[in-house]
Amino acid sequence: MARVVEIAHDDVPLLTAYFELCVYGFNKVNDEGSRTKWFNLAMHSHNFVLLDDQDHVQSGIMVTNLPVNWHGQIFKMGAVGYVASYPEFGGHGAITQLMKRASEQMVKDEVLFSYLAPFSYTFYRRFGYEEIFDRVHYQVQASEFPRLPKNLGGSVARADYLTAIEQMNEMYDRSRQSQVGGVTRADWWHQYRFSKHPQLEVAFSYDDAQEPDGYVLYERFAGDRFEIIELMPLTVMSAYRLLNFVSKHASAYPKFVYESANQQLMNDLIPEAYQLQTTIQPYMMARVNSWAQLVDQWHFSGDLAQPVTLHLTDDFLPENDGYWRLSVVGGKGHLETIGEQDVDLTIDTRQLTKALTGYRTLQQLARTGQITDAHAEALAALQGAFGSADKPMLWDYF
Repeated sequence: MARVVEIAHDDVPLLTAYFELCVYGFNKVNDEGSRTKWFNLAMHSHNFVLLDDQDHVQSGIMVTNLPVNWHGQIFKMGAVGYVASYPEFGGHGAITQLMKRASEQMVKDEVLFSYLAPFSYTFYRRFGYEEIFDRVHYQVQASEFPRLPKNLGGSVARADYLTAIEQMNEMYDRSRQSQVGGVTRADWWHQYRFSKHPQLEVAFSYDDAQEPDGYVLYERFAGDRFEIIELMPLTVMSAYRLLNFVSKHASAYPKFVYESANQQLMNDLIPEAYQLQTTIQPYMMARVNSWAQLVDQWHFSGDLAQPVTLHLTDDFLPENDGYWRLSVVGGKGHLETIGEQDVDLTIDTRQLTKALTGYRTLQQLARTGQITDAHAEALAALQGAFGSADKPMLWDYF
């Protein structure tokens, strides 16, 4: 009978079998470099595989626990990746078994969020995940790069990525753009990212006192494009300095590309907005593993004058599913289980995740039919407690 096991970090043969599954499933190159990078990530992760009757690996899933920042609060997040099955073993519920085991481990480890990059949004919605991270893709021809203010003071200087990790982390952690669901990056994670993208380059902005106040992470593709990976200014002036630095590459690259995790459109800041090609690209999904624990820890933007009762539905995580009373006093929330009764709001876990994280307001969800049973007064009160924060931003990939 097939069974799910977690691979011990010192079980090299079983880890190797899982790596070979990933090579096949993701059409990866099976060389020493790929193996080293994969094993580095595996050593920082929970690795679950489904073994057949002969103890051969047939399916697998990797969960890397990473800290994430939500409005200054740090929560554990389980980054799900390398979900794979051999084709002859697919379609028999293997991924469901693995997701159940991985979810049990996340709850045990008090990992309150989980993110993943889906091959199919519909497929992962069955496990409680929902799209909350999008990317805005900007492209402009070099000849149409916007003119920027001159004589800004300060300076911009390039640096070596690996030796600049500490300074990048300081700028990144201070930026509002990292505090709406972004990963808080440990040194090992920085080094792992760079091992996958060794062409990355970085330049820092410095103010008049020569204090760093932002950076731009970028990659150059000879004869084709200059691509901004991250733009992390801490001030308006540092943004201008960094973009001026980027613009000085216009003679060497015919176009500039920026795929931004910041979902706030910037077109109105460009003198001639039609010159900027802008598209929205779906990116990653998120799930709340334990609503009761998350509500107890979350800093709410406002209080509830009266508790709100809700019927929360979750078809995959039974600890979330049920009838609840939500109270928020002094910015602190509490979710108390109650018996079945008439409630102020019926909502599934995916839509509640959208609302709490700021991807959609409760009113938007009601207007689009994602919430069908709710009192308008309860929606307004609850939205006031959630606030109107920036939309989620995720700059990393796993």
